[in-house]
Amino acid sequence: MSSFRSYAMSASTLLLAITVVNTSYAEQSANGLTLEEVVVTAQKKSESLQDAPISLLAFDSEKLEKLGISDVGDIQSAVPNLSTAPHPTNRNSLTAFIRGVGNADLQITKDPAVGVYLDGVYLGRSAGLTADIADVQAIEVLRGPQGTLYGRNTTGGAIAIRSAQPDEEFSLKQKLSKGNRGYWRTLTQANLPVSDTLMLRAAFSRSAEDGRVENAGAGKDFGEQQKQAMRIAARWLANDDLALDYAYDQSEINGGQLAYQLTRITNANGAGFTPFARETRQSTLSVNNLESSSDDVSGHSLTATWFVNDELTIKSITAYRELDEFAYQDYSASAHHFSGGTFPSLVASGAEILDTRTDKVQDQISQEIQFLGTLADGKIDYVGGLYYFKEEGSEDQLASLNLLALGGFPQIAEEYYEIDASAESLAAFSQLEYTPEILEQRLHLTLGMRYTSDKRDATKYDNLYNNLNGATVSGDQTSSKFTPSLTVAYDISDDINAYAKIATAYRAGGFNIRGTEARFADGFEPEELLAYEIGSKAELLNRRVRLNLAAFWYEYTDLQVDQSDPVNIIATDTFNAGEAKMSGAEMDLTALLSRDLQLNISYGYLDASYESFIQYGQEVSNTKNVPSAPQHSYNISLDYARPLSVGELNAAIHYSWEDEYYFSTQGIARKDDVGLLGATLGVSNIAIGDSELSVQLWGRNLENKTYAAHEIDWAASGFVTTIFGEPRSYGIDLTLSF
Repeated sequence: MSSFRSYAMSASTLLLAITVVNTSYAEQSANGLTLEEVVVTAQKKSESLQDAPISLLAFDSEKLEKLGISDVGDIQSAVPNLSTAPHPTNRNSLTAFIRGVGNADLQITKDPAVGVYLDGVYLGRSAGLTADIADVQAIEVLRGPQGTLYGRNTTGGAIAIRSAQPDEEFSLKQKLSKGNRGYWRTLTQANLPVSDTLMLRAAFSRSAEDGRVENAGAGKDFGEQQKQAMRIAARWLANDDLALDYAYDQSEINGGQLAYQLTRITNANGAGFTPFARETRQSTLSVNNLESSSDDVSGHSLTATWFVNDELTIKSITAYRELDEFAYQDYSASAHHFSGGTFPSLVASGAEILDTRTDKVQDQISQEIQFLGTLADGKIDYVGGLYYFKEEGSEDQLASLNLLALGGFPQIAEEYYEIDASAESLAAFSQLEYTPEILEQRLHLTLGMRYTSDKRDATKYDNLYNNLNGATVSGDQTSSKFTPSLTVAYDISDDINAYAKIATAYRAGGFNIRGTEARFADGFEPEELLAYEIGSKAELLNRRVRLNLAAFWYEYTDLQVDQSDPVNIIATDTFNAGEAKMSGAEMDLTALLSRDLQLNISYGYLDASYESFIQYGQEVSNTKNVPSAPQHSYNISLDYARPLSVGELNAAIHYSWEDEYYFSTQGIARKDDVGLLGATLGVSNIAIGDSELSVQLWGRNLENKTYAAHEIDWAASGFVTTIFGEPRSYGIDLTLSF
């Protein structure tokens, strides 16, 4: 068993090493201090970050703690050209855009453009992504289309979450956190080697916090929540050539929705309505009964790794996941505490404007088989495989809209819909990297290929306007696509390389559940993206400085765009009505300023615009804006670590900036430019008998900036409502490790 146990330890070491971007550790080499090598698995094989021809950032658990990142939604503060926002009807779901590519509305009949993966398993729905991750080891963010190697529909990019795996060392860690606004969290992690061949690992976390905005009415406060997450993993080394890894994860979120506040009116629309500037964040709002929303997400996975020989490894990833979600969003509070102007008495009295109740269930199975190895005496490295994915789910929503409050219509409109949907995807993929003998083996040619076949079915019952216009309709969508990629890389020196690549990706078609009956049945077709990218990766000054650069150009066709129905203000339809171009650049710099001090700077530039946008037969591209596409974004951090007589002093300060951008194509709902400052200060590795204690103070948004986390513009009403981002938060972490 010794050879395989050595591999198991190497695999654990690899997972630990997927971090080192933005960490403050250094190696001692013959030439003095150097940055640690960063090993990543973005291309489903272990390789140095500097050898991977991808614009990529990776973070380990230590860095995630310093940045205050506990879920996928927080990661945008550390990754330029990545933008996330809460979904309008459910704070627990996230809309994600990378380099301007994403989708603002999350539906069970639509696929996200940014793929999220947990331990190699594609997450078909974005519900529950704000949940705690109980045992995260590392997060990798791949910017740009990943149409060759990754699951499905990754036109924007991929976010890969890796959990800690069982190993041969016993360990036990207990972490307690306490902060302002009633925040607390407990996290327990344990690793138990049962024998030389069987290892177990378990993690459990619970947390809670008070609401950001007090609800003066009945029910929950706005933003109040409780979270719970757990993960159980087992590794069995069956023999020298076979390892089996099983994991079960489960997370829950319960609490009141975030508060949409009426911040401005953009145009006159009825008696007494006049324009106003954006108002400041309110601390108290009122609704009659703010119900609790909840998400419950869980999954099983089994990974089998078979080392056939030195030149071939076969890996199988089998997974089953399910979610159960109830989301309640009350927009009535939007009208309260708005100074100035004259509103209809119905609004002023606190009457209901709009609320939604949404139930969603989904389950999915997936199977992936990977073949990894070398050919031609090591001249060819290859990854290939087969992928299967199937999901089934349902979604229903009751929306009550007070039309009298929004412009004098003499009725209350209630829309109820029920959706039953299924999707199936089958793919074959391969990627071959060839290093010829010529040019001193400095040239690397990589060919990627993927063929994907997708099928989606959906049925909708829509009870609109109190049964005045109801119907049951069905539709189906089938599509297939071959998405190749070609990369040419050249090692200019041992420490500097450059690459150029052309890549294709596509996103399957689907249905808009908020659409009219006829257009729902028609559905929409796939969209396609052609991407060009050049980049360089360099380690300078005897590996004390790491500088990675990338520039890209996208041609985006058959773009799936959402449009408000000109007759039915409740409905939105999706059409393949757009063409867009995106171009930009990224820079990631890591510099070891001294043995104790490390500087990290990441910057992103993005220029995104529509070339065509057909809205109900009219070309309107000159009036539309690509959503979630800030022109400039960057983050800067300094990490300091110095040994003390009682442990190690650790300090970090980080600042992130993002230019203004729009939340929708209308060019009204927007996020103003904002810079957020955070810091940590602590002492780690304090010896207490056979254990170690760490103490850390932390603070986020230390300047208490007021900024929009999400906005909605309500079409002809002229109303703009805003969810404000988290205000200043601070607290302390105590961690005891055995």
